[in-house]
Amino acid sequence: MRCTLPFRWLLALLLVLGSLRAARASHMLGGDIAYTAIASTTPGVPRYHVVLRRFELDYADGTVNLTLLASRGSCAAPQAGSFTVVAPRTQLVYITSGCPTSTLQYRVAYNEVDVNLPAGEWVLSYAETTRSASVTNIINAPSQTFYLSAYFDNTIWPQDTSPKVESFALPNVSTTALSQFSLSAFDADGDSLRYEQVAPMGTCTQPLATTTATHYALNTGTGQMQPIVASTTTQGLYNVALRVSEYRRFNNRWVLLGYVTRESIYSLYATTNQPPAFTSMQVNGGPAQPLGPAIGLLPGQTMQVALQAADPDAGQQIGFGSNAVGTIPGLSVARIGTTNGVLLTWAVPATLAPGRYQVPVTVFDNNCPFSASEERTLTFVVGSTSLATRARATATDVYPVPFREQVQFTTAPNQAVILVDALGREVARLTSAPTGLVRWQPAASLPAGLYIARSAASGQPLARLLRAE
Repeated sequence: MRCTLPFRWLLALLLVLGSLRAARASHMLGGDIAYTAIASTTPGVPRYHVVLRRFELDYADGTVNLTLLASRGSCAAPQAGSFTVVAPRTQLVYITSGCPTSTLQYRVAYNEVDVNLPAGEWVLSYAETTRSASVTNIINAPSQTFYLSAYFDNTIWPQDTSPKVESFALPNVSTTALSQFSLSAFDADGDSLRYEQVAPMGTCTQPLATTTATHYALNTGTGQMQPIVASTTTQGLYNVALRVSEYRRFNNRWVLLGYVTRESIYSLYATTNQPPAFTSMQVNGGPAQPLGPAIGLLPGQTMQVALQAADPDAGQQIGFGSNAVGTIPGLSVARIGTTNGVLLTWAVPATLAPGRYQVPVTVFDNNCPFSASEERTLTFVVGSTSLATRARATATDVYPVPFREQVQFTTAPNQAVILVDALGREVARLTSAPTGLVRWQPAASLPAGLYIARSAASGQPLARLLRAE
């Protein structure tokens, strides 16, 4: 399959094309491992469908079949029951720039296999000796092994499904205007996800030496990569390795179920082309507001988010897309007529677990050979359907804790809410949305401290809201 993506997902710089072509044996640019619980074929033994996804230069022959190592206990000291299995390549997806003057491209290779994994701690991993020689921030990159792993403990929840990093795109970024991109993940079980940037690995115990790259900071709650410098003189390909850990509440404490690792790259190149940017969003036809606040909804509900964008370069046309389409069930994206707007529609499955879900959405221009773009992460908070039928509403999903500028929580739909300070003095009155979502953005002059949300009808406490300095 060949995908033409007429935006920033052009993979390499023209200035390094010669070295990339010369190093045909060094082609690995990134990848990840994910797993899904499937029906057991052996009584009492959990079974999983494992997908190994690799990003590689399209002209490389690559490895058709991979060897997946399933280590019980530790990958450094595998216990009895560990094994290897061949994972055949099932699909190749080619990504091109869409520009008639450009021939650079990369491909995404998929290898898949089903495995039985008895209850215990497991590390799934694979390694290749073909790491790309052109990555700038890995020291002596061409001599380093490319190693990826995923860890999980299935002793309590054998039917767990891992987080899946939604993006299959490798971003191209202008050195004069660094733009945002997303490495958010979807967890079908609604588990709580934490993102952290880690070192790329050469083996299961060997973090690779890297140079300091200070272009981006990772949002640990959403997977958003936010520029921390406006511009840079540096050009080249940069590795970014990410760990996404999933947690679930058990016996009143948060338990680590496991984590997946994603290696990716972004390319910095010199250009005068400026990226387009999102300017506002409207939720279900409501007033325009800045992107950022979480959006509340319920299982079985359909939510529509209209996003507007603009491009600072005169005469350029912009387009839209989302790497989450096809990964998040019920999600679709469509341009709003001929305007610079896009409508993201999510028909939430009635069976979707309550939780926080991140959805990346992209705006890109039609500059060639290198397009510019911005990718933002929208957060949706899916509540429990029981909230709509509770006789006495109790708030859930208070976020963030503590807060500074804005806080939100979920209660019964269309409920009148009073906010009071620690002395019981009223400071605000709000009404929850039809989804039950309440957002409070107090005045900057309101002091830090504890505030209580109460039902206006009964006076029942709904939520404790802690404002930080």
